Amino acid sequence: MSVHRNIQVKLTSAERQFRYACRQVMIISRHLEEATLRYHVADRTDHKIFSYNIRLRLSILDGVRNMYYEFAAKKAAEIIELSDFDITLNESDYDLSADDISVSSGSESDYSIEMCE
Repeated sequence: MSVHRNIQVKLTSAERQFRYACRQVMIISRHLEEATLRYHVADRTDHKIFSYNIRLRLSILDGVRNMYYEFAAKKAAEIIELSDFDITLNESDYDLSADDISVSSGSESDYSIEMCE
């Protein structure tokens, strides 16, 4: 049973990290939108120094957002893998047939990366 508990702890941790990464992706996306608006204003008013600095910030924000996005994708895959492994453990612990436990295909979409958008 300790293996089952260990899987549950890892699953809970991965879900928490996934939710945090998704929140960060949304926050950084908002910052990107705001910085993009500032960049267009600076570009239209021909403020070269401001537009250059904002463009640098845009590239950094985009890189950080992509990093969080990739992290969330890895955590989503880990969650699905741990969930499948946990279900397999449950089946072997209690000698249930495959008909007794149903896994909806929707469980994978619950942790898809689309949640971050």
